[in-house]
Amino acid sequence: MKRSLFLICFLFLASGYSAFGQYSISGYLDTPTKNKRVYLSLLKYNEQSTIAPEQILMSTLTDSLGYFSFEGKLLSEKHALYRIHSRVDENEGPLQMANHEELKNLHNFVFSNQDTIVFEKNSKYWFSSNTNTNPVDKEWQEYYSYASQLKMELLSVSEFKQKKEPNTQLLSELKAYAINKDVHPLVTLILLSDVEYSVLKEDHKNNPGFYEELQERLNSYYNNTGYAQQFKELINSLTRAERDQKLDYYQRATYILGVVSFILVIGIILLLIKLKRSKKAAIPQENINLTAQEERIAELIVLDKTNKEIATELFISVSTVKTHIRNIYAKLEVSNRKEFVEKIKIQSGD
Repeated sequence: MKRSLFLICFLFLASGYSAFGQYSISGYLDTPTKNKRVYLSLLKYNEQSTIAPEQILMSTLTDSLGYFSFEGKLLSEKHALYRIHSRVDENEGPLQMANHEELKNLHNFVFSNQDTIVFEKNSKYWFSSNTNTNPVDKEWQEYYSYASQLKMELLSVSEFKQKKEPNTQLLSELKAYAINKDVHPLVTLILLSDVEYSVLKEDHKNNPGFYEELQERLNSYYNNTGYAQQFKELINSLTRAERDQKLDYYQRATYILGVVSFILVIGIILLLIKLKRSKKAAIPQENINLTAQEERIAELIVLDKTNKEIATELFISVSTVKTHIRNIYAKLEVSNRKEFVEKIKIQSGD
């Protein structure tokens, strides 16, 4: 759906300007196989390294000598990113991309309805040797060459000086170049596609002014359509990511606070239980004349210890424990453990 809207936007722009210019794309494909099909595609700013059927606008066949051409008035007067490519294997479909040292079967370029580009003979890298009258393409090629050299330098710095953020430095340098050279907004947009998303997100958060100005320039040139709309979607994505990051932070903070609060509540409850048990185990001394040994035995009775457990804990015989218990019952005027515990609770205020 987005691809269709993108094409409609540029076709709309083309229909409004097509009477003022005529494009010409021609060249020679130096391959053993003649009558090869050549494809012309319209790309989004971040599709330099992707290939899909919906990108293709039109195609043509080379003649028996290897020559081909596209001519007409159907392209937009606005600068746009295009690709020309040809299939490597004629037995396969058109979606073949080769971009390595042995073979390159494509070329991306900035073009408009008023421009002419001629691809000269090149047996190794198809479409690589060309002359393009589009001034923005020249800006892009110079900017791209600068960016490539910069990447190599930053990689070297990263390796030898253990620099952790070469991508942040790369973005800073690319922005400075765009501002100082006052390059076309499409060129800046294309170069941003090579920057890591996380780096863009952080930079947009800290330096929103650059992106706001770029959006204004794209809106002005593309009438709020095409690449301007694409960039708006990117900014919305960055903004959502920033909001989600903040939300995630607050969710984690809330979770941690909840855990800490839970632990504190449990700690308070345990402390209250301990205090209550201590209170229960405390034998009130008012009007009760118990010896030190009788007090200890009374506390153990409240803690529901058996006579044998009391004897073991105090290192005395069971018989001695029983004697002390009889004395305690007599002093408290009770006849059994149940009455003893109840009386202790009453005197303790429980």
